[in-house]
Amino acid sequence: MLAGCAATQEVIERPVEVRVPVAVPCKAPEIPEPDWPLAKVPATASDFEFFRAALVELALRAGYEVRLKVAVAACQ
Repeated sequence: MLAGCAATQEVIERPVEVRVPVAVPCKAPEIPEPDWPLAKVPATASDFEFFRAALVELALRAGYEVRLKVAVAACQ
């Protein structure tokens, strides 16, 4: 009854392609955070100085956001 187990199986070696997603580390460069102008505005600054710094910061944030989006897109 055990004769079927005693026979050796014939091994056929051939390459088999298996498609499995593999995690790859992202190699996007680190984007330094700029110095935000509003953080440097003194408490004694006039409204004009405050709003001028706010407008500059808005432009900086827009550029920073674009660079971050490009880095994220490079990793996808």
